[in-house]
Amino acid sequence: MPFQLHLKRVESEGDWAAYHGIRRRVLWEDRGLTGYDERHPDDRLAGNHPLLLIRDGAPVGTARLDVVGPRLGIVRLVAIEAGLQRRGLGRALMGKVETYAHGLGLAQLEVNAARDAEEFYQKLGWATMQADRKNPLMVKALDAVGTQS
Repeated sequence: MPFQLHLKRVESEGDWAAYHGIRRRVLWEDRGLTGYDERHPDDRLAGNHPLLLIRDGAPVGTARLDVVGPRLGIVRLVAIEAGLQRRGLGRALMGKVETYAHGLGLAQLEVNAARDAEEFYQKLGWATMQADRKNPLMVKALDAVGTQS
């Protein structure tokens, strides 16, 4: 039986704990980094949307969608639990984030991709706009019906 996936906005304290736990492990600790800040104010800004990917009732991934203009959003801090990577969950997460963004009226998304994730985004239809940066700037236009273009 296929598993159930849905995207939810972080709301409860339990959601926040899962959101920060996944990000801290995958994007900081697994990369040998320290200094993760669970109280960073950007997570709770009015135009920012902290999101959890839920698989069969359990949080497995995160992203944050920051609305920075009337039709522009920036996707940040995309992470899938390490033991669940390379199973299509990242692709599912990004598809759901794009649909969510379209629902907010956004027409274009940007991401500052980690070098090791650039190919992943390219496979999902993102285009590299500034490759000379530490984290290349990539963009994707959303089509008029809410699916990825």
